[in-house]
Amino acid sequence: MNVSNFLRLPTYLHAAVLFGGLALGLLLPSPGHAMVVNTLPAGVTVSPLPFAAVRSTTDSNTDIGSQNPANVESKLESAAWFNTPLTFVGGGACGTSPAFANGCTAFDNGGGPANKGGSSTFEANVFGIHYGNNFIAVLYSDLVSTFEINGLRNGVSNIYAFTTVTAVPLPAAIWLFGTAMLALLGITRRRRMSAA
Repeated sequence: MNVSNFLRLPTYLHAAVLFGGLALGLLLPSPGHAMVVNTLPAGVTVSPLPFAAVRSTTDSNTDIGSQNPANVESKLESAAWFNTPLTFVGGGACGTSPAFANGCTAFDNGGGPANKGGSSTFEANVFGIHYGNNFIAVLYSDLVSTFEINGLRNGVSNIYAFTTVTAVPLPAAIWLFGTAMLALLGITRRRRMSAA
């Protein structure tokens, strides 16, 4: 539609066209911005299986930003990632296999750019992997004691380990104990009142 035809439209249609374009611009990702997706990249494998959820992005500098553990934790807690509170267990810049640093090691299985990986020795249920300009985070339902990822096209630089924060429910015995204490207080009070 050219400008002269647009100007001939009634005013309410001008607003509809402008607001529709604005809404579409907000819904579509901006060019160069990677979307966080719930899938492992093709050829990438993790161990152990099964995992509960996975998120990956091809632009960690935009989607994660600083590789400071507190910043990574904050990003992974967001709605775009796992939308749950996390506690940092450990990790950071990995050693080169066979050496470990910060509880993790990075290795190259040979065979070209799609055969790199890393492992972590922390007991956790969320692992965040920074490799090249990419980032993957894997969530497990339960704690796992070892984690490994393979098939990456760039070398692993950092692996971060987190646990999900869950409220610990009070055992039923606490509620029964509380009820019994209130009953005893009530009986003691009645005895005092009847003695007076």
